[in-house]
Amino acid sequence: MSRSQRREATNRPPAPARSEHAVMWRGKRFTLPSASEFPLAAIEAEEEGKVLLSLRLILGEQQYTTWRELARTAADAEHFSQTIMRELGRGNP
Repeated sequence: MSRSQRREATNRPPAPARSEHAVMWRGKRFTLPSASEFPLAAIEAEEEGKVLLSLRLILGEQQYTTWRELARTAADAEHFSQTIMRELGRGNP
């Protein structure tokens, strides 16, 4: 159950929207815009199946370079994606 689903089930008001999120992954801090602030080019890249391009557009070049120094495999990319989705309150924790 997602955070928003838990809030709804317990009749708690929605959390205030945050314009930025931060996640720690392998000892590094990555900041992300809220999902509503993702660049449209990132959404288009995702729809075209260009997942890494989408991530690069969301993170920005500097953070993407840092991430690529830490991520070596498809499993690393999947784990990072799951970490992001948890922070954004999407998907199952």
